[in-house]
Amino acid sequence: MALPLSKIRDLSFKTSIYGIEERIVLDIGSCYLKCGFSGEARPRHFLSMFLSEEALDDYLGLNAISEQHVGHECGESCNLRSNQNCRGINPYEYAELYQLDMMRKNSSGQTEQERLQILEERLADYLNDVYFKYLLTDPKQRKVIICESPLAPIALKESIAKVLFEKLQVPSVSFTPNHLLALLTTGTATGLVIDCGHLETTVLPIYSSRPLMPFIRTTPRAGKFLSTHLKQLLKEKCPISLVDNPTDLRIIPEGMLTSAFLETIKTRLLFASPLIINARDNIGEDEMNNNYRDVSTSTEVNVEVWLHEEQARGKLAIPGWIRERASECLFNGDEDAESLTDVILETVSKVPSDLRRPMISSLLLIGGTAQLPNLQNRLLQEIRRSLQTNKRWKALSGLADAVRFLDDFTPAEASLAAAAAAATSTSAAGLGASSSSPMDVDPETSAPPRTTTRDKDPRKKKKDQPKKVYQSSGKVFMPNCRGWIGGSLVGSLKSSGPELLRENFTGTVPDWSTFTVVSASSGLYSSQSTSSSSTGLHQQQQQPLHSEGTLAASALSISY
Repeated sequence: MALPLSKIRDLSFKTSIYGIEERIVLDIGSCYLKCGFSGEARPRHFLSMFLSEEALDDYLGLNAISEQHVGHECGESCNLRSNQNCRGINPYEYAELYQLDMMRKNSSGQTEQERLQILEERLADYLNDVYFKYLLTDPKQRKVIICESPLAPIALKESIAKVLFEKLQVPSVSFTPNHLLALLTTGTATGLVIDCGHLETTVLPIYSSRPLMPFIRTTPRAGKFLSTHLKQLLKEKCPISLVDNPTDLRIIPEGMLTSAFLETIKTRLLFASPLIINARDNIGEDEMNNNYRDVSTSTEVNVEVWLHEEQARGKLAIPGWIRERASECLFNGDEDAESLTDVILETVSKVPSDLRRPMISSLLLIGGTAQLPNLQNRLLQEIRRSLQTNKRWKALSGLADAVRFLDDFTPAEASLAAAAAAATSTSAAGLGASSSSPMDVDPETSAPPRTTTRDKDPRKKKKDQPKKVYQSSGKVFMPNCRGWIGGSLVGSLKSSGPELLRENFTGTVPDWSTFTVVSASSGLYSSQSTSSSSTGLHQQQQQPLHSEGTLAASALSISY
């Protein structure tokens, strides 16, 4: 059957990935860099700041050691100077791209200027590979969207903009909040986004597509904290034996426990236990580990390693209880580093009382550490248990039955959440129109049932069957890619927020902490005082909202 002329015309005008309409979307983390084109459903490439799998096999002695495959997932060497400054003692160790305290002197005695220079060299090397090796596109012809963390160091943002503008000559750069972009992938405008990354876990409430920055909370209990705890467990509880002599047990060498090795063990073998064991008061760590060992049902895993001193193959035995209970450090907090549960509930307690139920019923877990198997289900149990038993959160105990994650909604729960968001929006802001998204309601439950002549035929009737539990399409997106997918979405809609043009770049970038606002029509940045910014925001909230697209675009434009 021939296509209508209108359909053929639509196909002929559809842009390809090699056109100039699609933007480059970059998600630059401390351990991984994700890159691709806007309008695509997933990143095209992941660049690891650690060793690639082939290089890790070289390091473990499973392949012949060579000077290639260092730093990148490719056969080329990185910038020699940046490698020498970042690797440290171990020649096959590769450091994170940046640290949260990058403005201070590090243990190697490097000053702020030296660290920024090394950062720019590494960024230039990675971004050069992104454009000319992986994406194969001209950087001068495409705009760039950067998925940024709200608490990323300003020096990091300035270094990224400097490399893109001065060395790659990109036309413009848009910095957009990663939490907001991740929430847009669920089709909702209100939620509590938990970004469990490598350096820290950040919890940010978002209401009607507007990030509530005063209520943001963080904790260092994230991927790096888990790696440190895993390193301690491996040193104390996991012996190494020679393959030729299994009875010869020895302690794992310190030089073997590199960041790349720990990252591999963490991503391949660990998972969050579904069972909660309450820790008694005044109980030692050794006794708690014995309790974990007694109740664990996981199997022990043997990992083959290469012992350089003995020049022989060894076998590292990792007990099942370590695989199952190493992630307990994320749920057991203290005064210096609160647990994930306490950070989430503290954020909920700080927001206005009429927003607490919509927030806690619309949780979204993203980030690389969120990839840990069963972490979301365990976090859901911990939140409900804390609301019911912890006296600190007694004021929030009535919300225990409302705790939900956005990608676990059933149709009835989705409809109730949309109705609650609409009622809260009307009563709290007084906008005169509901700010709930049409995507919040499942069409299968909101649409009236159809009745046709075939339905009345008794021969066509089916037996009553239990209705299959519906889960939203959020399960399709991996937690570590949600921010990038949101950037791809807003890039395809041409609503990525304020743009920093190359000809207007003076070395500084916009940031929400500097109270910088943007004029959407001109694309130029201008600084205003706190009072004027808050007055403009109050006036904008009093205006009626016409559509969800307008709401998201306005939120992106005032996110700074």
